[in-house]
Amino acid sequence: MRKANFDTSHTEFETWIMWYGSFLKRLIEAQRIVRTKVEKLELVEALVLRCAVRWEVLVQEDIITSLNRDSSGYASALGLRLKKHLSRDECKAMLIGHRYLDFRSVADIKRFGKNYLSSAHNPFRAISSQCAEKIDEFMTMRNVLAHYSDFAWRSYHRFMQSKYNYKRVPEPGEFLIRPNTKSHEYRWSEYLRAFLQCSEDMRAAVSCR
Repeated sequence: MRKANFDTSHTEFETWIMWYGSFLKRLIEAQRIVRTKVEKLELVEALVLRCAVRWEVLVQEDIITSLNRDSSGYASALGLRLKKHLSRDECKAMLIGHRYLDFRSVADIKRFGKNYLSSAHNPFRAISSQCAEKIDEFMTMRNVLAHYSDFAWRSYHRFMQSKYNYKRVPEPGEFLIRPNTKSHEYRWSEYLRAFLQCSEDMRAAVSCR
């Protein structure tokens, strides 16, 4: 039975993240077709959702790939008798079936990996605390833009006030197009770099398995 490959999903993810970085730089600096700040913010915030989806798909694909390569950790955690080598379709049906995965944070993802995946095929163990922090911040912004709920806004305001000392908290798009006062690069770049580093670390942890 041919096994799934972690490299395929990570290559696709990293390619998209680099494309988003290039496109966003052109978008923010555009002077002709997309000229006004309002237009730029609308597109930047739409791309937050696209980037978040790419991350969620990568996490799901990695879990399925891990189970496809060795389901013994999952079987042991749930007290089930499963074949060690399941097909990819069997793994997908077993894991997501009629619903979708819903992780609240990177810590939640890492906890799932530790509890249910074989250590040798668990890419999430390689996620650093620095990358986890940036991805969680990004997903907090994603939640605001996806739901506009009071809960999402409160979470966003808390982290912006505690980490960046904002008295008047900017909306996510406005924050992301601002330059870092120290590095002078767009805030967007910091988050995309965290996604790339995270993917590279995860891939390296399982690439030889």
